Amino acid sequence: MLTTLREVTLVVVTVAVVVMIATYLTWLASRLDRLAVRVTDARAGLTSQLALRVDAAGDLARRCELAELGEAVARARSAHVGRAAGGPLDNDVEAVENALSRALRSPAVAATGDRAPDALHAVDVAAARVALARQLHNDAVRDVRALRGRRIVRVLRLSGRRGLPAYFEIDDALPERGDSDNRNDNRNDSTNDSTNDSTNDSTNDSTNDSMGADDGGRLDGDMSEFGGFTS
Repeated sequence: MLTTLREVTLVVVTVAVVVMIATYLTWLASRLDRLAVRVTDARAGLTSQLALRVDAAGDLARRCELAELGEAVARARSAHVGRAAGGPLDNDVEAVENALSRALRSPAVAATGDRAPDALHAVDVAAARVALARQLHNDAVRDVRALRGRRIVRVLRLSGRRGLPAYFEIDDALPERGDSDNRNDNRNDSTNDSTNDSTNDSTNDSTNDSMGADDGGRLDGDMSEFGGFTS
């Protein structure tokens, strides 16, 4: 009877362990699939934002007749044709996008703020969205690579035949548009206002103290006179 009980217990424990292992492996495979979809969606979003940046830069180059920016836009658009056909975000794409980023930070582009402020603002907004989309894409790639780097995933080939996604590295630093002078002026105005307010408050307090002292002296004199009269 004891032997039979031990056998039953061993079978139950074995089945429970097998179920837990199978559940864990199923969860890993499912997570790999979800992360793969996340990378695909992030890549599509990044591609879309890069295209929007090219369109905004092209509009600015056309309106303000910026030859250097126009050349960078043309090279970036040629790379977009390959991406639309399913091409990868490889080193060639990174190179043309880096060239466009440098062109957007040039002094000639910054000088268009007076001639086409709306077009320059659209370029800056598109550049900020590219930076955000690239961060989301690289975060998704990092998660996939971390999970696929686990030994159990590599040994059991849970990722299937999918290729390892690559990071997209470009110079997407946002351009500076020279608002520091205005910020300094506003800061100086605020400092001057605070100084004037403090000076006025101190002057008012001193005046009030002097008036209080004078009133107190006169009051003491009046009371002494009143006391002398009553005595």
